[in-house]
Order: sequence, then C-alpha cells, then structure tokens
Amino acid sequence: MTLRAELQDWRHRRHDRPMPTVQVEHGTAVRGVWLRIAAACAATGLLLLAAARTDVIVELALVGAGSVGGWSLVRPGRVPAHLAVVVSALLLLGSRSAPFDPAVLWLLPAALLTVRLGWWAEHVAGGTLVEVAALRRTVGRDLLIVAVSTVVAAVAWAATAWTAGPLLVLGGLALVVLAWWALPRWTP
Repeated sequence: MTLRAELQDWRHRRHDRPMPTVQVEHGTAVRGVWLRIAAACAATGLLLLAAARTDVIVELALVGAGSVGGWSLVRPGRVPAHLAVVVSALLLLGSRSAPFDPAVLWLLPAALLTVRLGWWAEHVAGGTLVEVAALRRTVGRDLLIVAVSTVVAAVAWAATAWTAGPLLVLGGLALVVLAWWALPRWTP
C-alpha cells in the first residue's frame, strides 16, 4: 500500500467506529469571575487594613489600594497580590507601633489569602468553573503556613520587648526559611 492509501484507510477506520459514551460529574463550582473579584477585594482590603495602622493620608491610601485592586481585577495574577503584601509590610514598618506592629498577627492570614486568590485568579479564566474541592485541596498546607508564621511572628513580637534589632532580623530570616521550605518551587 502507498502512503496515500494508508492515510485514507486510517481516516476511514477512525470515522467508522462509534465514539465511546463519557459521563462527567462534578461537584459545586465557583465561576472564575468570582475568584477575580475576591482577589481584587483581598488585595484592596489588605492595603486598607495596613494603611489604617499608619499616619498615611487617607486619600493616598484609598488611591493606592484602589489602584492595586483595579489592577488585580483587570489583570489578575501573582504580581498585584505580591505587590499588595509588600506595600502593606512597608506600611506596617511606618506604623505607630513600629518596629513590630501586633497587627501583623492578624494580617498574616489576610496576606496569604491575597496571594492564594491572586494565584487562582491568574490561572482561571472568567467564565471557567472551578470546583470547590479543588480550592479546598491546599487548605491544610495554607493553615500550617499561617499557624507557623503566626507563632514565629508572636515570638518576634515578644522579643521586641527586649531588643528589636537582632531578634527582629532573626525572625525575618526564620520566615524566609519557612516560606522556602513550605511553599512549592516554581520553575519556568
């Protein structure tokens, strides 16, 4: 047989057979647009909560938080989420309770929620459905990260009563090591 005859024979065999019956079931799902809205609200809320702890001009805080929230809504991803976390950390460095503001203890879960929602919003299109089970898959790891980070932050906060310098740096290094150990590595 020639190559042309082989291809024609293959094409006829492929179209002549019946296609298998496939049934797909899925659980409750969330639309991707709601993940985008939640990511934008989380980034905006994180920045506003951090700005409330400082003497920053209210209008400047609203414009900055609205800009990052709008960016996260229009072009969701890790960049606006991480920008919100970094700017909120810088705002807390300028707070009235610096060098270590106790608000860090309750802003840690908000920061992790912002990053996780930013990741989901980046990877899911607006009209796509995401099962709630897929969203729940990393909850255990995320809760462990928040718990250990909160313990390290509480120890660092208690240590600032003695001396802020070296112990604060040690606490920051411990958080970096914890993040390196617990978070998955991303390779392009």
